[in-house]
Amino acid sequence: MSYPSTSSQWVLESFAGSSGLKLQQNVPLPAMGPNDVVLKVYAASLNSRDNQITNNKYISEPSLPVVPMSDCAGTIIATGTYVKRFQVGSRCATTFHRKWLSGRLTAISQASQLGAKEDGVLRQYIVLHEDELVALPSSLSFAEASTLPCAALTAWNALFCGSRSCKPGDVVLVQGSGGVSLFAIQFARAVGAAVIATTRDLGGEREEKLKALGASTVLSYRDEDWGSQVKAATGGPGADFIIEVSGSGNQTSKAVAFNGQIAVIGGLGGGGSAIFDMRVTPAELRRIFTGSREQFEEMNRAIEVNGIRPVVDSKVWRFEEAREAFDHAATGKMWGKVVIQVAEE
Repeated sequence: MSYPSTSSQWVLESFAGSSGLKLQQNVPLPAMGPNDVVLKVYAASLNSRDNQITNNKYISEPSLPVVPMSDCAGTIIATGTYVKRFQVGSRCATTFHRKWLSGRLTAISQASQLGAKEDGVLRQYIVLHEDELVALPSSLSFAEASTLPCAALTAWNALFCGSRSCKPGDVVLVQGSGGVSLFAIQFARAVGAAVIATTRDLGGEREEKLKALGASTVLSYRDEDWGSQVKAATGGPGADFIIEVSGSGNQTSKAVAFNGQIAVIGGLGGGGSAIFDMRVTPAELRRIFTGSREQFEEMNRAIEVNGIRPVVDSKVWRFEEAREAFDHAATGKMWGKVVIQVAEE
């Protein structure tokens, strides 16, 4: 089956932020195995992890040189002899942990991340095993679908894959307005849960956008007692589910309801203490690492049925503007996911 023999790609050659990224042309594609497919990438989306990697501030040290980024969406243009899950023309997204198909995350699966120790997706064409992809919701564009592998799946796992699932009438607290928090708002509202959100400053555009997306109450995380304010906003009980991305362990502990769930997400960012004194925190603490392929497929069905549209930042960057996209994402001033358009749809 004929497919391009070379691809353009961005490579991180040094830990110098976006300046360490170099564009390479005409890089030979590896041979396609019998269970492999060739994916033409149309869009890739950035996570905070990607800027951490370019500055060597990720949880584990990346390997250099490496093609960055883990999240993309595209179309299969060639398949190996034994491929059964997809065909030429299938619209797919990558999985963050390539070997985490179902069940619990293992150490081997944790090490199979794209864009850190193994080459990622910021390139025109990728050869992947068919098991490392999922079919896209038909309702989404490539730009929208490229946001799903990390941020969306992390939010889904946090709300629906623990000891109990989020249900109608529950209260979900999301911290900030990053990709995981925005998806958590949409998923929570889809099942009839109430949402409280925190942001830096009240009275501005970001508060308005959080409420428009589904948050009924917005609080400022600059207030020293925002955890108690969450309790007050719920009439006393607190939040049943907390999307913990801030590192503010003491305030999160004050905000959580009895037997609630705290989903700890992300790397070494956040401004507060990430230590939870479980002697005085009457809740379940979960560390979230995106999710399995099985959970990804379940989430995609929910996205399709509920008509959920991922929030994409107003500026979509061209492939040649990858450095600028990384710099923009690092400012934190975007609303929604930062997307790089690799090819025209």
